[in-house]
Amino acid sequence: MNGRADPWYSYRMPKAYIGIASPQGLTVLQPERDDTLAWLQRSVGEGTREVGFWAVLGDTDARCVRALVLGGRRQEALWLLDRSAKDLGRIDPRGFIPRPVH
Repeated sequence: MNGRADPWYSYRMPKAYIGIASPQGLTVLQPERDDTLAWLQRSVGEGTREVGFWAVLGDTDARCVRALVLGGRRQEALWLLDRSAKDLGRIDPRGFIPRPVH
């Protein structure tokens, strides 16, 4: 080992992210953690036009998607997320609903 705290492969491994999509596009994308998952499940309620989701992305793709969201290009961010996600599923108040990858 080279003395770094993280394993050598950690930056190459895809990671889980959660987010919210709406008719306007991607609203938020955050790394999946217990606190962000609980926040998302509270934020996306029945009867809203927002959808909570879970996605597996590589670091570079996640950075690009987040940059598009922060730049106000939410539809493009949603398109890139859909094209680059290794796995993707819906999260609603009842939990995770898997979806086959395209």
